[in-house]
Amino acid sequence: MTFIEELVKKALSDEYLKNLIYKIESIYGSALINPFISDNLANTLSVKEYSDLLRFSDILCRSQNAIARNLSFKIISLLFDRYREDKEFQIHAASVLTKLGNFPSLKIATRDQKVNIDEVVLDEIIKKTIQAAPDSEYVFTDSQYEVFERMKECNHFSFSGPTSFGKSFIFESFIKHIIQERNASDNIVILVPTRALINQVSQKLKKEIKNTRYKILSHPVVPPLYRKKDNRFIFVFTPERLIAYLTADNPVISFLFVDEAHKLLSEDDTRAPIFYHALTLAKRKSIKLFFASPNIPNTEIFLQLFGNSTKESLAITESAVAQNRFFVDCIDKRAVMFSEYGEEISIPYVYHNDDIKDLNYAIKVIGRSVQNIIYCNTIEDTINYALNYSSELPNKNNDDLEALIKLIETSMHVDYYLLDCLRKGVAFHFGGLPQRIREKIEILFREKIIDHIFCTSTLLEGVNLPAKNIFILSNSIGLRKFSDIDFWNLAGRAGRLTIDLSGNIICMRVSEKRNCWGNPAKDLQIVKEKKVKKASSQLMTNNGNFYKNIENSLDEKSFTRMQISENERMVLNSYGSILAYHNIIKTDSILKSNFIEKNVDGQKVLNKLVISNHVPEEILAQSVTIKIKYQNKILAQNQLISLPKQVTYSACLQLLNALYDFYNWGKEESGGKKPLAKNRNVLSYYAVLMNSWINSKPLSVIILAAIKDFDENGRSILLKNHIPEIFNKNNRVHVNKLINNVIYDIENIMRFKVKNYVTNYSLLIETKYNAVLKYNWSDYLEYGTTDSAVIDLQNLGFPRHLATLLKKNYLDCFEIEGDSIIDFFETELKNSFDRNEYPEEFLELQEILEW
Repeated sequence: MTFIEELVKKALSDEYLKNLIYKIESIYGSALINPFISDNLANTLSVKEYSDLLRFSDILCRSQNAIARNLSFKIISLLFDRYREDKEFQIHAASVLTKLGNFPSLKIATRDQKVNIDEVVLDEIIKKTIQAAPDSEYVFTDSQYEVFERMKECNHFSFSGPTSFGKSFIFESFIKHIIQERNASDNIVILVPTRALINQVSQKLKKEIKNTRYKILSHPVVPPLYRKKDNRFIFVFTPERLIAYLTADNPVISFLFVDEAHKLLSEDDTRAPIFYHALTLAKRKSIKLFFASPNIPNTEIFLQLFGNSTKESLAITESAVAQNRFFVDCIDKRAVMFSEYGEEISIPYVYHNDDIKDLNYAIKVIGRSVQNIIYCNTIEDTINYALNYSSELPNKNNDDLEALIKLIETSMHVDYYLLDCLRKGVAFHFGGLPQRIREKIEILFREKIIDHIFCTSTLLEGVNLPAKNIFILSNSIGLRKFSDIDFWNLAGRAGRLTIDLSGNIICMRVSEKRNCWGNPAKDLQIVKEKKVKKASSQLMTNNGNFYKNIENSLDEKSFTRMQISENERMVLNSYGSILAYHNIIKTDSILKSNFIEKNVDGQKVLNKLVISNHVPEEILAQSVTIKIKYQNKILAQNQLISLPKQVTYSACLQLLNALYDFYNWGKEESGGKKPLAKNRNVLSYYAVLMNSWINSKPLSVIILAAIKDFDENGRSILLKNHIPEIFNKNNRVHVNKLINNVIYDIENIMRFKVKNYVTNYSLLIETKYNAVLKYNWSDYLEYGTTDSAVIDLQNLGFPRHLATLLKKNYLDCFEIEGDSIIDFFETELKNSFDRNEYPEEFLELQEILEW
């Protein structure tokens, strides 16, 4: 052990340092939570204490120990608010942050003042030269550079880091490295967990990747326009789109980058099996796999799942943004800060005996003068808390806000609650918002035009939206309590790299609702410990009789547990289909080998499936969420119902009824919180949506059609606590609930669940009759149109509403041959586009085409 490491070891266990940390945390916490306490000696550091803290920070930053380095940075962040103008502080901060390689924070801490100390200047020159990111003005932090250099040596790699670590930045930098080193010869995929992230990642890549040979695409179709020009591609796919791409005749993929890889490990997320299946297909095609995940200590687990060397992994615990943890309990009336060394620091606070008043006070006082994210878990709470808070604020007159308000009025509905909030500089944000609106909210928040966002767990999906403070009102996602990965992935949004040295995590108990920090002694352990346990996968642990239950699923037997959730049932069924597929194509996988090992009759069960199966393997590969027995029954039918030639309400209803019967939706899709079809009655409503969506109707028209359908048919709508009420078109609560339902149903029912069944049924028809279908209802559902030009425009990267507008008014800017766009006259479009008539659309085109 070196002399410095000896000093660091002593410092970390030094009681004096612990006391100093406790004191500066107390000062910081009191100033944040209760700024009305006047300064006194207890709330002020002595000159010696201040000097000693700086000295400790200087010693700790020289260590290789991540705990010491994080504590060194934490000291600087705690001192910053009070001492930022002090020259001595700036000198020490510059030295510490340069040694940590934290250049984004260096500019903040030194107030952009140049520190002319030889050691600091030399360190900065060396690191900025060696750790410069490829084709970028940015410099890697020490930890980022370590990951980047390791990746360059490996064919597969897995790493983890804190939420603010910059995992996407490392992926982008490595992609630039690949392009430079391999002469732009490779096609690349970035895999994201949900469609919500596709556009965010795609737009960022368009700005970062300057090589003109590369096109950024997000659909599993390579447009003829790009094929003929010998382009290379970076695809941004969900697992479903990757599966579609890999099971068709498409250009070869060389590298695959998996962001938010921890989604693979979930035991009750119905998308986890699809994630696993997509990556096993990629592995079979010898694609190099690179994984990034938040905070997981045993990041090699992702390599184990796919049979790769576990040595090619790295877990980073060093953070570029410090975080302060608080708990404000408005029920039991106590407020505490959790010290770095585990103690609770009590802070005086003002309580109001009302959840709305308590929350509003907290945002105004704790969140004063900065941007805040308020996590509420449920959509109902998110909207209600946002409405109540914004009702106390004056109007915020801003042209960008007004433009967004007008867009929502015209593209959604004039009574949508989001309008009330936006007028005050407040927004709510959840997966059920239209992507176009959600992205504009994110942009206005980043530009500090929107001050506060109330949200659900959308931020856990990887949406890059940090803030100075994050208020966490619930310790659950839906009905499931946070895992440690969930909590720290959400809490990690507190603090913005390049803007803040630190962020504040404020867990608040404002009500006695379920899963709202109701058992602080137990619920707060996840906050206090600041550690994430080793992750596991049921594919390796056999947790909950996983493999026996897969066997039971395949044999149509009862599961080993009576109380099994609908999501768990669907997960087991999907893994059963994937397992059957692996056996049919005679491929090895950890799923298959462990199934045979754990079940005495495992191989017999699989052999029986092979004998009874007549579905081609390429269809099975695309349909792992559908039981194989239904696919075989359909193929065995004497006569199949053909897909309709015309898209009408009656044609949609006919198709939905056929799917309901063929795939036994009454049994397979009627359970859980948000079933596809609780009963057959819902199909007439789906037919309304389906007909409008496929016939290219805008969202506002689809919403009006749904309101009319609910009103004329006397349908019930489920409100808070799932109590049904007869729909009333004059009730604003009812209308808003239906609007949210319609958006959810288009994205999750039409474009996902129904589309999957239609795709499978179409493929089975083509197999049975050995013919290519003329009417591609699967594409109709995915793209929301039957128009081949609008579909082609979406494949080129234009969203549905822009593609529809371009087809209607600007088709002469594209050359069409047959049903395909083969050329694009971009300059003509730029010169002819009516930016006065379509100002928002012009802004979107500017971003997409980088005008």
